[in-house]
Amino acid sequence: QKMVDIASHLCHKLNAREIANIVWGLSKVNYDKPEVVSKFIYHAIATPEEITAQEAANMLFALGKLQIHEKKAFESLSSILRNQLHEATSQAIANALWAHEVVGIEPPPEILSTWAQDRLGMLVLGTVANSNKDNG
Repeated sequence: QKMVDIASHLCHKLNAREIANIVWGLSKVNYDKPEVVSKFIYHAIATPEEITAQEAANMLFALGKLQIHEKKAFESLSSILRNQLHEATSQAIANALWAHEVVGIEPPPEILSTWAQDRLGMLVLGTVANSNKDNG
């Protein structure tokens, strides 16, 4: 607990990677103070341009593992992941989708459809219909 108190106090000095590592670690020990985890997450998403796809996925994983239903945090982190999808690993994407499922927040369809199209060469029906609308 003392380490969390110190990290929480220094939150404003931590970068996105450090925050992602802290919340991921807290999720691994089933830390039971969601308000502390949320504080870290919201500090990180205040500067989304500093968050990588991996860090966003790790924070989403932590939120899911700890059953923290923070819709704004999920939306912000998912947006970061979606915008950097070409840099995300399959594991990062799977963890992010899992986190959405666990807390009952619908993931942005672009995460799965873009990943399926770019990585697997598959077309997702909603994507085809939407792209035909845009072109026609």
